[in-house]
Amino acid sequence: MTARDEAKSARVMVRNLYGVLRIVDQVAPNVVLLSGDASRPLDTDPRFQKLMNGTIDHGLQFFSPARRRQPTSYYGPHSGIGIALKSPGAATPLNVGVIGLGAGTLAAYGRPGDRYKFYEINPLVARIANQEFSFLRDSEAKTEILLGDARLSLEQEPPQAFDVLAVDAFSSDSIPVHLLTRQAFELYFRHLKSGGVLAVHVSNQYLNLVPVVVGAANSLIKEAVIVNNEPDGPQGVYRATWILVGNREGFLAKPEIEKAGRLLTASYPRVLWTDDYSSLLRILK
Repeated sequence: MTARDEAKSARVMVRNLYGVLRIVDQVAPNVVLLSGDASRPLDTDPRFQKLMNGTIDHGLQFFSPARRRQPTSYYGPHSGIGIALKSPGAATPLNVGVIGLGAGTLAAYGRPGDRYKFYEINPLVARIANQEFSFLRDSEAKTEILLGDARLSLEQEPPQAFDVLAVDAFSSDSIPVHLLTRQAFELYFRHLKSGGVLAVHVSNQYLNLVPVVVGAANSLIKEAVIVNNEPDGPQGVYRATWILVGNREGFLAKPEIEKAGRLLTASYPRVLWTDDYSSLLRILK
């Protein structure tokens, strides 16, 4: 698609040094969604808006008031991050960190008492998430956005004691290598509780990032579980791959995690990236 075509299809289009962001309106297959309340009519409105950075989707939201708090795109209920946020340990209020804001979709999981802290490098993304999408203001959790490079922010902060820390900072299939090194993972676990879960989104069209995450997890003696979910077009859910990383003891307390995915053992191929060395050649698809 040319820049002119992209502009024609966009309802909102803005740019800065981080690239071009577009909001496009689309329609999902019109299949009935149960409201969960017999006294209310079934919601069949298939219209939604989607945030795009280049060719990469950074979240979609249905326009219907009955559906706009529904977690969609790569963050559906059966995705790895969805499983992590709904695991048995989530019975009490959660302290959640998210690297990469997008449309703010993960705030849809927020409940009263929860705290969701988003780390976002692009101020335009924060502006759009606040002004054009309503996941943040609709959330029942307390939400916060910290602007700047996430790793630098985490290095400067005291331990945050996150229950879940999600890493989802890819744009247009580009890889922020400094967020996937062994040293970065050490930093993440400094900010996680002992039983906390690191959730890394590794869906990528061109690169197989699974060995990189497994390499970092193995170097820190952590377990890694890969969770794949199937797409559900009518519900606005995409196929996604997440890897959940944590201490074995923490995972034993959350059997739904291993049940939802597959444990990546130490024999799984792994590639260790460090701050001193990384290479894309070994992970090209």
